[in-house]
Amino acid sequence: MRLLLAFLRRDLRIATAYRLNALLLVSGGLFTLTLFYFLARTVGEAPAVRGRYGTDYFSFALVGLATAALLRALQLGFGGAVRSAQNDGSLEPLLGAPLSTLHVVTLMGAWPVANALLRSLGLLAFGALLFGARLHLHPIAFVVTLSLSALAFCALGLLSAAFVLVFKRGDPFTYALDALSYLFAGVLYPTEVLPPLLRALARFLPATHALHGLREAALRGAGPAQLLPTWTALLAFCLILWPLAALALSAARRHVEQAGTLPHS
Repeated sequence: MRLLLAFLRRDLRIATAYRLNALLLVSGGLFTLTLFYFLARTVGEAPAVRGRYGTDYFSFALVGLATAALLRALQLGFGGAVRSAQNDGSLEPLLGAPLSTLHVVTLMGAWPVANALLRSLGLLAFGALLFGARLHLHPIAFVVTLSLSALAFCALGLLSAAFVLVFKRGDPFTYALDALSYLFAGVLYPTEVLPPLLRALARFLPATHALHGLREAALRGAGPAQLLPTWTALLAFCLILWPLAALALSAARRHVEQAGTLPHS
């Protein structure tokens, strides 16, 4: 816990040193909300959304955008932290600590995870308070679904970090998964509008289950009983992805040490 707090304090000091960044993030979030608010008014009544979630399109899109922003940040945050450490020369000393590679990279990504959670929750709060989004939140179900979703996507982020550790550049598979999630997981439209084959394939994307569960908990007030199948799917992703992430990071560490490329940016 002390190590986690130390990493968070370090990265928080770096983030707050550039106050313009915070202003740009807030203004960017408000711009996005305003854009989708007027888009929702243009779309008007969306029968597919009303029939599935019992709400208006803006509320539906708000949860989708906040969730997609969070999941994207989790996918990119660990690799971004590793790449920054490669560039500033701090990666080798960090990996020299008496900790596993998984442990070190997880700590390095603690601030990106915390920052992403705060930004996504801020989008939901601003959407409800300033734009009148209709949220009927079940707090326990929402927190559990959010936690399981974040765990699954943190594992994907760690897999991306293993790629960055070896190749010292962004992971193309992460960008491909992000694009597929926007297309097929239901970020901006319900998966019910997809053809049956694509709808079936979408179930293999963790974002599909994360979006469905968070919308059920945030828009319909669904409780644990209704969300148990979604939680089971997200937990299955976690059980598969976390061991893969640990193996990938260990293999990446061995590769860069044997190749002598660890200290090179």
